[in-house]
Amino acid sequence: MKIAKMKKFFLLLVFAMALAACKQHTATIDQVRYQNIKLDSTLKLSAAPKIEAQIKPYRDSLQAQMSQRLCVASEDLFTGRPESLLGNFVSDLVLAEGKALCQKKYPDIHPVVTYMNRGGLRAPIPKGEVTVKSIFELMPFENEVVLLKLKGSDLRRLMNHMASRGGEGVAGMRFGIRKDKAIKCMVDGKPLDNDNLYWMVTSDYLADGGDGSKSLSKNLQRVNTGVKLRDMIIAHMRKLGEDGKMATSKLDGRIYHAK
Repeated sequence: MKIAKMKKFFLLLVFAMALAACKQHTATIDQVRYQNIKLDSTLKLSAAPKIEAQIKPYRDSLQAQMSQRLCVASEDLFTGRPESLLGNFVSDLVLAEGKALCQKKYPDIHPVVTYMNRGGLRAPIPKGEVTVKSIFELMPFENEVVLLKLKGSDLRRLMNHMASRGGEGVAGMRFGIRKDKAIKCMVDGKPLDNDNLYWMVTSDYLADGGDGSKSLSKNLQRVNTGVKLRDMIIAHMRKLGEDGKMATSKLDGRIYHAK
């Protein structure tokens, strides 16, 4: 009988201990301290040798790739409005490369225009040597090249959108800006026809309606090429360098302020 009582007592004791172990304890903040640390060249930090040894091969390889020389820019290429040296250069490049791509992979598609938003060009191309790093700074996004079939009426809406913003990067088209509207709209050297169909080379971001380009999302056909826009620019500029040519641009009045 005593043994049975002892067993019962022992089981109750174990059960009580288990409940105590399961009890949640709420931590409280006892003290708060802070210190401002200036993060600049005066801060002396030494990398852990083992971590540095692991990172170094990848860093060296990346630096070697980024420092590859592509070509030489004849002058500073900056963005601006209503047109700009940089916007014209990149747009002309993308249209030329887009046409070449279609000849190889999409022979039934004949692009005639390009639209590149000013905000997508994040850094100028300085005069002098252009490296792979320069293009990553210019185009840090993973945007892809997209081909769009558009109605002339939707292309006109896009031109009006660009006019309301004071101009953007374009190729293959020309128009004036009057009271935030596009006038005298031309495509491939001919007046824009609302009933005609036109193929455009642009980025997937803009094709999805980004930066207010909603008219592009109404396209009649879309081809996702799988080609990175940045890779296209790098390949084109590398070819310029191999051919002994310079990266040049000019303002030609493709977008202008009309009286």
